[in-house]
Amino acid sequence: MDSFEEILSLFDNPQYAKIAVDNSLAYSLAKPFLHISIDDFLPEKVARLLYLDFPVPDISCRFHNNQNTSRAFQDNTSLFKSNLRLFSSVTASREFILFLERLTGIDCLVPDPYMIGGGAMMSGRGNFLKIHQDFNWHHKLQLHRRVNALFYLSPDWKEEYGGELELWDDSNLVKKISPVFNRLVVFNTSDANHGQPHKLDIPDGVYRRVFSAFYYTARANDDVWKDPHFTKYLPENSEYGSKLSQDFSEKGTY
Repeated sequence: MDSFEEILSLFDNPQYAKIAVDNSLAYSLAKPFLHISIDDFLPEKVARLLYLDFPVPDISCRFHNNQNTSRAFQDNTSLFKSNLRLFSSVTASREFILFLERLTGIDCLVPDPYMIGGGAMMSGRGNFLKIHQDFNWHHKLQLHRRVNALFYLSPDWKEEYGGELELWDDSNLVKKISPVFNRLVVFNTSDANHGQPHKLDIPDGVYRRVFSAFYYTARANDDVWKDPHFTKYLPENSEYGSKLSQDFSEKGTY
């Protein structure tokens, strides 16, 4: 199988349904907010291809340099190299969205084709991102932000480099997650205080690489079903919607 076919069919593999089923309880119990960290998430070959295609800071990138953050990013997928561009499409695929829905328990997720705030993030020496809560409303999609998926793609990351993703409650650090290669971190964005607040102490030319994809729903939370409507079903009361979730979950029990 060539790289194109391998990336295109990546999340068709039943192992991802099993990962979602097996980790959904841990996700629902995680503190200080709902999250999970999964190592070796992608096939090694695919993760390496994505690393090789990952951009480096140049004039095509956008930059944040202020008191709250310093880093480079590329959110224009048309400028990605082929494998990374294909992967960005796959993270918006039916199978990956079903994976996220089963893992997080949030139905009706919608990907962001605009990649606003997401895409290829690059942090080099001295870069940082202070503890913050993400924006919760997409002005183009007119949807509420619900879930972040972060794919870490820096091989040979060393502990002394720092760069941990920090998870905070209202005022205290609760957990650190190192940005090791081929690690996926997923979390609910509601009240999620997080960041990489300490300046990176890494050699010049080394970058903390993370591909970020964000997901939305038409409601702010699962208690809200109050919009004017014609016939409206909860996801579990829709035969088609329920069958999608059921078929995906059954793949994880093969």
